[in-house]
Amino acid sequence: MRSKLFLVVSIALLFGPAGSAAEGTADLGPYAATFSLPSDLGCSIDPAEEVGGKTAGGIDYVERSFPLDCDGGRVLMKVTSYSDPVPAGDRETRALSRKAPWTMAYMNVETKEKLVDRQTGHHSTFHQVSGGEVHQVAYWLDRYLAPGDYLGKTSCVISSSLPWPATKELFETFRLEKKAEGAERPSTMEKVTAGSYAVSFDLGDLNYTFTEIPAPQEDGDMGLENYRIVLDEATRAATIEITGYDGLRMVNLGTEKLLAEAHLRTKGYIGNNVSEWTVGESPAVLGVGEDRDHQILYVAIFWPDQVVTDEGQTMGTTRCLVESGLRWDPTERLLSTLRVERREDL
Repeated sequence: MRSKLFLVVSIALLFGPAGSAAEGTADLGPYAATFSLPSDLGCSIDPAEEVGGKTAGGIDYVERSFPLDCDGGRVLMKVTSYSDPVPAGDRETRALSRKAPWTMAYMNVETKEKLVDRQTGHHSTFHQVSGGEVHQVAYWLDRYLAPGDYLGKTSCVISSSLPWPATKELFETFRLEKKAEGAERPSTMEKVTAGSYAVSFDLGDLNYTFTEIPAPQEDGDMGLENYRIVLDEATRAATIEITGYDGLRMVNLGTEKLLAEAHLRTKGYIGNNVSEWTVGESPAVLGVGEDRDHQILYVAIFWPDQVVTDEGQTMGTTRCLVESGLRWDPTERLLSTLRVERREDL
């Protein structure tokens, strides 16, 4: 059963000179979306609606969409929220991206993995009989690795028949966030010190103990500072490992992806997936692994003080590795709030 309600959508496109980018914002009930499109497309929003229904398994869902009519094509952005977690693995995400967004005649569809909104998703290209192309990406805002496969409660599909340069800009700049619910919660930010570093994070009302354990000094590598913070939740734990160097080191997220995979394999988590992420405000990689007993481990690596030199190289002096056996919700909160900085009082 599907019920329809009119959805109030607030959208603003801040136009600049022709050829420049127009920043778009959309208010979709509990979600807020931002994106960018070339300012000379002349986009206007069509009436949007909210559709409610049930899946074949009896799970309630609400589908919210907002279409844009532009010079040279159209855009459809659709967010579906489920009352309970549903399968959100690569197979389901790929299928979402390959479902035609509107009635059209096409000859074939090509699909590949693509990073969208800092999440691993799928990108399908529909080659139309008329000769044009429609691009569509699908991903999950909140999917997590559960025993067996991924689950999620919020899927997002973005479709575009605009020329590829405009579509590419839309896909690369699209961000979807869930709005804070109710009154602002009191801060539960924890602030601790680890040697020459100040570390802060927020785990909400999670009941845990904090311990700083001296990390072993690596042989043969002079000028290192090593610190390890353990957050223990009785049967589950997370660690924050900090390595400080006495000089700038090159930062390469591609290499860090390989190191995250190796870290998971070394610990016996043979089924793993690594993607780009954000920890605090720093670019990072996030690895998710599952062992033979279906236990989940998360590994994130980031450089909190990284800078880009005049030569275009990314350098840093502090490397952090977060390993978490906590459930996904506290792990995500830890990663989103974690800050590691050198102390100014030394």
